Amino acid sequence: MDIAARLRELRTKLGLSISKFASNLGEKDYKIRDSELGKQKISSDLLEKIGIFYNVNLNWLLTGKGEMLLSEKNSLPTTQPKTDEDENAVSLNYYPDIVAAAGYGAINEHAYTKHTMKFDKTFLEEILNVRRFDKLDVIKVVGDSMEPYIQDGQIIIIERNPNAMNGETVIANVNGNIYVKRFHTDPFGKWVKLVSENKLYGTIELNTPEELNSFSIVGIVRAKIKAF
Repeated sequence: MDIAARLRELRTKLGLSISKFASNLGEKDYKIRDSELGKQKISSDLLEKIGIFYNVNLNWLLTGKGEMLLSEKNSLPTTQPKTDEDENAVSLNYYPDIVAAAGYGAINEHAYTKHTMKFDKTFLEEILNVRRFDKLDVIKVVGDSMEPYIQDGQIIIIERNPNAMNGETVIANVNGNIYVKRFHTDPFGKWVKLVSENKLYGTIELNTPEELNSFSIVGIVRAKIKAF
């Protein structure tokens, strides 16, 4: 089954006509119809809308793996505290099955493989400019909405900290979808904007109480690693 067939299966499971499915997303009927027939490639923007509005596991939609719909608010596993006799060694948890999407929503599954890696504290400080050493995780970014700041396929180090400052790059959970975006909010927490660096992508705006309740900050991006 390809992505077009899975899109059709999703719409059928939700019990929606093409017209209603498209209307909910602010799209034209023909765009959904052509996507289901495989006549038109599903854009990153449309995937992002589907993921947010219908709470869809986009990994399933893109690859057929995992569950169709997301059910957990926090889609990342809990970080375990580090224990190491060498005080200069820092443990980072690498999750190869988890990605943060720069462009089209999270593509995560419910079973996670964790690899614990040891880094020298001096290396983290002097080379990667990491200043805090607890609750550090390593995940991969997919998509190009944060380019040139973060590139497609780049590995990032995140600090598990929900208290981000305006302008920081965060891992944001919106209805179970995991995004890497620039975080902005007003002083009273009445709205949140998740901004892309790439001007070709729109901003995710959360304004209503329902939208804000579906949002949480998983962590703050502290470093990025690019393979050559």
